[in-house]
Amino acid sequence: MNTQDHKQALPPGFRLGSYRVVRVLGAGGFGVTYLCEHGGLGVTVAVKEYLPNDIAVRSGRAVVPKSAADREGYRWGLSRFLDEARTLARFEHRNVVRVRDYFEANGTAYIVMDYEDGEPLDGVLERTGTLTEAQIKRLLLPIVEGLRQVHAAGFLHRDVKPANIFIRRSDESPVLLDFGSARQALGRLSRSVTAIASSGYSPPEQYESNGGQGPWTDIYALSALCHRAITGVAPVEATRRQSRLLRGEDDPLPSLAEVAGGRCSQAFLAAVDRGLRVVEGERQGSLDEWWAELEGRTIGQPTSHLVSPSARSGTKGRPPGSKPIVESRAEKPPGSRRKSRAAWVLSGVAVAAAVAVFLYFATFEGERVFGVTLDRYVLRVAAELGDADAQFDLGTMYAKRVSARTAIRRVLAAESKVEEGAVMFDAEGDVDGWGIAQDDQQAVLWYRKAAEQGHTDAQYELGWMYDRGVGVDEDDQQAVLWYRKAAEQGHAVAEHELAEREDARLAVLWYRGFAEQGDAAAQTMLGVMYYLGEGVAKDARQAVLWFRKAAEQGHARAQYSLGVSYQSGKGVAKDVHQAVLWFRKAAEQGDAAAQTMLGWLFARGEGVAEDDSQAVCWFREAAEQGEALAQLALGLMYAGGEGVPEDPVQAYAWYNLATAQEQHGVSEKASEEKASLNWLDRNQIAAAQRLSRELAAEIAAVKGRDQLLGLGVRSPAKC
Repeated sequence: MNTQDHKQALPPGFRLGSYRVVRVLGAGGFGVTYLCEHGGLGVTVAVKEYLPNDIAVRSGRAVVPKSAADREGYRWGLSRFLDEARTLARFEHRNVVRVRDYFEANGTAYIVMDYEDGEPLDGVLERTGTLTEAQIKRLLLPIVEGLRQVHAAGFLHRDVKPANIFIRRSDESPVLLDFGSARQALGRLSRSVTAIASSGYSPPEQYESNGGQGPWTDIYALSALCHRAITGVAPVEATRRQSRLLRGEDDPLPSLAEVAGGRCSQAFLAAVDRGLRVVEGERQGSLDEWWAELEGRTIGQPTSHLVSPSARSGTKGRPPGSKPIVESRAEKPPGSRRKSRAAWVLSGVAVAAAVAVFLYFATFEGERVFGVTLDRYVLRVAAELGDADAQFDLGTMYAKRVSARTAIRRVLAAESKVEEGAVMFDAEGDVDGWGIAQDDQQAVLWYRKAAEQGHTDAQYELGWMYDRGVGVDEDDQQAVLWYRKAAEQGHAVAEHELAEREDARLAVLWYRGFAEQGDAAAQTMLGVMYYLGEGVAKDARQAVLWFRKAAEQGHARAQYSLGVSYQSGKGVAKDVHQAVLWFRKAAEQGDAAAQTMLGWLFARGEGVAEDDSQAVCWFREAAEQGEALAQLALGLMYAGGEGVPEDPVQAYAWYNLATAQEQHGVSEKASEEKASLNWLDRNQIAAAQRLSRELAAEIAAVKGRDQLLGLGVRSPAKC
């Protein structure tokens, strides 16, 4: 879009703080979105400007209300615009637009977002007409996962439609853009229907001043999107449907079973039809429930704890007959957290349990009698009755993160008022001895129950489990979500985890700016960040994309990384021949890690003809640069006489160098191999140590020379 397409748009080259306007990306009745470049970092971003056409106009560089009567509405809308920016900045999900910054200037405000290079879904649908059920599910699942995070935080999107879903050009993944909360709020004030709702995609409650909005509101829009993708046309506008139904006439929107039967599964069509019900209470109540029905599953009551802004206090704004999604903790009397309903049930048995444990330790000297069973029963009953501390402790027992006996003691001491010193527990209790085998999935289950009640330690532990993929699929977004919940309650370790991620996120932003300009080193580092999931959601395909861009420019470390991707099959189909090709390119430039990998492939005959002499040559190239793994490998080749005459003195010297580097795993193996040469006599060992010192001096000289010349790798290789 050119500047002329929006008469009030800022011209190219205009400075917005640290950003320079490149061109207009889009414009509407609520504002203008620009493609901008950060002046210092060179990072490309999208900047959205608050400029509501109905009540404001540009005067010079400033945006001002059209009249005195519009002043209050303009300021109120500006406040909602900034509130929306703060809301979006809280979310870190690959499929929800990421807000990087927001600021006020020129009498208005701006939201700085990631720039997504691609095409809006409405453009895709114009070309394709319709999509298959599998294509729709593949498109929507990432969006639903992102919206689930939004709903869990108590917010709604309110403007889900094809124009607000962007398909990235790089990997065809979807990203949800342009939340409609601020636009709707201003629309209600100005009574502008076009600002309040999107025809065909917004449910009736969005047209009403006091409509009960909640997750079902976004579910209607998602179902309308499915209807468009299945039939090729958007649904009939909700207000028209509502009017016809109120007059006792037929719904002008026929069911999908009638118009699209056979194109998709019956369960899928039925779930979409239910999501498009005019009455809020007849739709699914949560994204989990809606998605389960799309897949033909039943989950009973909705499992996700979603809440709309209007439903956060009591029942106002909920569909008729629906139950509160999240109970208000303010209704509980002070002190009820510790004296939960589980405590009342356990009050009679807790003392007995404590006595049983005491008798077990004091009298039976380690034999398992009734005490163990009773203790475990006490803990589980407390957990199942909803006590957050007990749920956390039960999760801890399953995870074996701390002493199970300490966990039992904590529950008994809290519920029966037994002093901690009254029962003697070992500091390092045997968890298996308590009859609970390690089960990380069970640990996640109980940590989640406690975390959802606000238990700080459980929130951190659940974040830790997601962070490392223990008991649950690795999910950086979920890890950050739970770390943040714990950090907001003052959990110091969670705060540290978030701080590290923020540093990594800023690094990704910096690398992306230079990578998009073609800088090979930045492309490589961005690939590494994607590969490791640091500062960005882990995505092996994206990592390969950036590695390839840099590798094709001749960047040695990117070539090595691309070789690793082909060798492991992460982010690309496994192909050992391609791995050899890229390892060789990097190795010939002197990359020590690539030389080592190429040596192993020659030694094993993987992707290349087995050739011990070539293996030795590449190992030596890397070993002489100080690569510990290559030094170990070269020692093994000398010890076995493979590709080189057998020479235990040479083997000992290279093992000695690898051991001295203290690289985890490598140094231990090198130490073992060196110990296996204990049959060498004193003179041979002295000769090996002397050779080791000479080799170390040569390696240090090579490193010093490369540092002096500013070289990252040695070049050229001799093999």
